[in-house]
Amino acid sequence: MDGSPAYLLHKLVFALDRAADNLLRTHLGISYKRALFLVVLQQCGTVTQHALAVALGYSDPAVSTMLLELAKDGYIKTTPSPEHGRKRLVTITPQGSEVVAKGRQLLDARFDQLMAAAGVDTQHYSELTEQLYQTLVATMKKEHS
Repeated sequence: MDGSPAYLLHKLVFALDRAADNLLRTHLGISYKRALFLVVLQQCGTVTQHALAVALGYSDPAVSTMLLELAKDGYIKTTPSPEHGRKRLVTITPQGSEVVAKGRQLLDARFDQLMAAAGVDTQHYSELTEQLYQTLVATMKKEHS
């Protein structure tokens, strides 16, 4: 099992997540989990709290807790939905967008260093990763149809 491609990939992703968390906490004072939350919110635009939970694959209570923390730090803002009084709309702030941009620069630079140190061709790696991702997404859609 130790040498299987699936196991090695999971091991790599786990190590990358830990390294990313350490890097972001050290340089930006934000966890990798919170940074990913902001990335997804930035991609979605202004959305309801529930839609954000669905996009992230988290429960509504978990998202609610994260929203309180991110709002306190000034990275997001929430407002009541004009269409439904019990729904809240979530928007990333300029400060949140700045953290996303800085985080992306830090992580990309560190990953580029890793690729160079390992002697891995970045273009080829990107193509293979995209191919695997698209195949996984297509397979999951078929299984859930």
